[in-house]
Amino acid sequence: CDRMHSFQYRDLAQTSLGIAKTISQVSRGNRQYRANDPLHFIRRLFVKESQCSPLFDSIASSAVGMLNEFEARHLSNLIYSFGLVERNPDIGGETLFDVSGKTAVRILQTFKPQELSNMLWAFVKVDAKNSRLFQETGGVISGMDLDSFKPQDFANIIWSFAKSGKADPELFQALGNHIVARRLNDFQPQHLSNIAWAFATAEVSYPELFKKIGDHIAGQDRLNLFNPQSLSNISWAFATAGVSHPQLFNKIGNHIAGQDRLN
Repeated sequence: CDRMHSFQYRDLAQTSLGIAKTISQVSRGNRQYRANDPLHFIRRLFVKESQCSPLFDSIASSAVGMLNEFEARHLSNLIYSFGLVERNPDIGGETLFDVSGKTAVRILQTFKPQELSNMLWAFVKVDAKNSRLFQETGGVISGMDLDSFKPQDFANIIWSFAKSGKADPELFQALGNHIVARRLNDFQPQHLSNIAWAFATAEVSYPELFKKIGDHIAGQDRLNLFNPQSLSNISWAFATAGVSHPQLFNKIGNHIAGQDRLN
């Protein structure tokens, strides 16, 4: 950890992201690893908070002194990595997300869609409040070419705004318009679930978007790619938004009934 102070900002961002992704992978679910599997060693080494905290605290301490040097990609990666491990270290009376948020606001115009998406998602994961960041990011997104956004970008951004309680109806309308106008074949089940959940949670009415999502899901041959949480969120979202879609609910009901028979 002492050597972190010799790292450049790119090194810090890449190191932090690499370790965080590894921790996120090996800690996901209850998967068991063989004793000679490197992932077994990594899980024992890093997954407990008490074991990874000093490392990420050291990265944060080193990064804060050079945040003004960070380019958008590296700043986003740094913030995202701390979101993955759900840590927001306190540094001199402020948190890492406090100071990195201020830096991000100054260079928001240089962020690409995925960088904005990952950053907002991370702020929500650590429950870091930053009204100005969300407000100004919403303005930046509204002026961007939405064709450059990938499905996961839409899903993460919309979910993050809804989860933070900072949903902007005009932004949701603009993003919803774009989603309605495109095909949904490249949207994964989790993306559709998050989008529907976010619109319902934010209480932004958009029946056409719900119909688009409902028609797409109801038209699938099978729902095997949808996990129970996604189906639950979708059902809740349609009910909460007051959108009727009998074909969708029949599809979900038949899928659940079929799973019960298999069990």
